Amino acid sequence: MSPAVGGDAGGTGGGLTSDGGAALADRPAESLASTPADARRLRRARRVAHLLDDAIRLPVVRYRVGVDALAGVIPVVGDLLATLLALSIVWDAFRLGARKRLLARMLVYVGIDLLVGSVPIVGDALDAVVKLNRRNVRLLERDLARRG
Repeated sequence: MSPAVGGDAGGTGGGLTSDGGAALADRPAESLASTPADARRLRRARRVAHLLDDAIRLPVVRYRVGVDALAGVIPVVGDLLATLLALSIVWDAFRLGARKRLLARMLVYVGIDLLVGSVPIVGDALDAVVKLNRRNVRLLERDLARRG
């Protein structure tokens, strides 16, 4: 799977799992979802997480950042738009039947991202380093794998 649709872009989520199998992010959405519509929702969540956390490669340092880190440059509006996109991942998780506890955890991560991201400079740096949207997708993938 290419990094553009949720593979191992930026070193988060790839490699081997503790049981030696391929990482969930490397599995096709169809293998984790029960219906074609659910597979589309998971692919969309992966794409949004990639956009927010890993879409842009910084050429000199060879590190990936996303729109979330860059959106912080525009005070208030940028962080709110990034939060709306992050909430779409939680909405997809809800539509995929994620447990309430998982949805609550995902919402906490979105809230942390909004609060910390709204702090000038420090928040932007944290958005570039801590990939909370990718983490939310990994949590969702793990939940889907357990049910599947």
